Parts: sequence; structure tokens; C-alpha cells
Amino acid sequence: MRCIALTLVGLTLSVTAAFAELSDARNFYQYSESVLTAGQPTKDQLKSAGAAGVEVVISIVPPSESVYNPDQGDILAAQGIEYIHVPVNWRAPDDASFDAFMAAMDSVGDRKVLVHCWANARASALVYAHRVLSAPDTQPEEFETLRSVWSDVAGYNLDADTTWQSYLADNIARVQ
Repeated sequence: MRCIALTLVGLTLSVTAAFAELSDARNFYQYSESVLTAGQPTKDQLKSAGAAGVEVVISIVPPSESVYNPDQGDILAAQGIEYIHVPVNWRAPDDASFDAFMAAMDSVGDRKVLVHCWANARASALVYAHRVLSAPDTQPEEFETLRSVWSDVAGYNLDADTTWQSYLADNIARVQ
């Protein structure tokens, strides 16, 4: 919530208004000034993306998941934000989706991007891979960041998730 003060002819009124903040999205994480990740934002949070300076949104939520928002592209287009959809299966991620995500991130360039999935596990994992491929010497620090983001999501443990550990390691090695 934000408090807005209005002054009218010497009379000041304070009005409390509810605004959805993109940074309030589930498990929001800011990697840098230009790279943000989160769990699925609400419609109101998506409507605040332009005000947050976001220029591109990459959603990796498949349409088959209950949190998928079919209106997302329209909400973002109304703000002049580019929308890229790269569905990634949580239980069975594949090389094609990895390659499509890397290409999408490369197309973003220096623009501010929000990458999201259901809980910010897949999104943060793929952003980790992109960051490591861009700067291999940062892998230890980036892995600790990834581990931390995953630990903020109830029930997610990167150290115990052999599917995602293998997926990331195999694909990073494959494209290096």
C-alpha cells in the first residue's frame, strides 16, 4: 500500500491506496538492474511491470499449469512490453526448451527483463544457466544465489533435486 498526500488550497488529505507492486510477486529476486525473476505475478502485478521499468517478460509457465495466465500477453502489450513465452516442463525439462530460453535471453540484450515461472525455481535456474554461460568464472557465486532463491520457496531443495541439477549441468556443458 502507498499513502498519497494531496494538497488542495492549503488542505492536505492523505489517501491510502492499494497498488500491486511487481516486487511483491512470489519469491521475487533481482539479480541486477536489468534481470528480475519471480513466481507467477498476479494480473495487478503484471499491470505494474511497465512502471517498474520492465521492457520484456519471459514466461516459462506451460499453458497446462493452473497458474498460467492466458491474458498475460495482452496485459503486457498494453504497456508496450514485449512478451516471450518459452514453456518449460518442471518434471521433464528438455534441451529444446533450454535452447529456446537461451535464445530468448540473448534477444533481450540490455533491456530490463522479468523471467517468471510458477514459483521462481525454473526461472531462477535458467537465469543461472544464462549468467554462467555469459561469465563462466561466476559459477560458484551464481550457484549459491540459485540455492538461496530455491530455499525461499517452500518444498524446493536444489541440493536434493537431481533432475534440475543434471539438466543444468548437462545443458551448460553442451552449449559451452
